[in-house]
Amino acid sequence: MTRTVLLGALLTAAAAPALADMPPQAATCISCHQANGLGMANVAPSIAGMPAPYLAEQLRHFQSGARDNAIMKPMAMMLDNAGIEAVSQWFASLPVNLPEEPAFRGEKPAPQDMLAGEKLAYQGDWQRDIPSCVSCHGPEGVGVGEVFPRLAGQHADYITSQLKAWQSGSRAPGAHGLMAPIAKRLSEEDISAVASYFASQGGQ
Repeated sequence: MTRTVLLGALLTAAAAPALADMPPQAATCISCHQANGLGMANVAPSIAGMPAPYLAEQLRHFQSGARDNAIMKPMAMMLDNAGIEAVSQWFASLPVNLPEEPAFRGEKPAPQDMLAGEKLAYQGDWQRDIPSCVSCHGPEGVGVGEVFPRLAGQHADYITSQLKAWQSGSRAPGAHGLMAPIAKRLSEEDISAVASYFASQGGQ
């Protein structure tokens, strides 16, 4: 058996339990987000383990145009309320590896010893009125409640694209209207650094 065939067989076996429970409405979703919900860099974000209410809200945003995406809008429009709930609940149920002991701010090195992305994530930049990302998204970006999704392990290109969407106004500001004004204060270097940092924090 070749390495490629073996890898394919292992991936299929690993996905089998999830596929057995997959609602029919999710069949189209997994072509991009994959059966494990981890997505693919430069194709689709990782949505495994995201809060179901958050995922449902995003699908409704695609339907309404609050989020502008030429691929996701027609996909979302195929779903009625029951479909949205079924798809959201299923992806939310998929496992995702996160940092086992996420570090809180006081457990981190001194700011001067942090790399740029980690420093912005944990300290923000209050001179530019930029709060730390972990203030809302939790230590290492593991997510908080049903409103603030995990950033840990998310593809860097997706984090980058969404920050730029908030900058341009093509994505609604989100919970409490926080993200658009914050994103507009970030430089290209800030975005690249913080996206790379969170992408390195688990997620597989």
